[in-house]
Amino acid sequence: MADQEQDIPPDSEALLRPAFTASLAARLSAGASINLCAAHGLGRRRTVADLRSVLPAEIRVLYADMKFCATDFPATLRDLCAQAGLDDATISDLGNLLAALAHNPAPALLILHNVDLLRSDPHDPLFDTALLPYLARFAKHPNLALLTVSEAIHPDWPLPCEHLSLPPLDI
Repeated sequence: MADQEQDIPPDSEALLRPAFTASLAARLSAGASINLCAAHGLGRRRTVADLRSVLPAEIRVLYADMKFCATDFPATLRDLCAQAGLDDATISDLGNLLAALAHNPAPALLILHNVDLLRSDPHDPLFDTALLPYLARFAKHPNLALLTVSEAIHPDWPLPCEHLSLPPLDI
């Protein structure tokens, strides 16, 4: 445990879960694909905000909250392109965005908050029908990491991520 505490950033007093956030940042910095899972109201949004505050500055963070974006995935894709500094005219789907990010040597982290909201209608033409296969490709690129955030694990909709439950506040 002492080694883990040494990895906690010095400005961690303001973090909700300092050790957990430091560990999550280290794993994502190394290119992990993680689904952070916790029920509504347990601090998922705060944990993501804390994570963003401790990630190394060289990691480009792209963020989309499906709560606000789920009804218009093309707009979400355009916003993610803007966050990445890419011309959205050349990016037609998440696969193209992934390829563009993978060709850039700078590390990138894609955060999809409330990703389980996409389960409601996976055949909706507004959504990228190959979402799960595209997300699975993150593991093949050492400079890319993926963090999905959900309320539950859905066995019928297997995310290509390691599931990690949000720990109690004392961790």
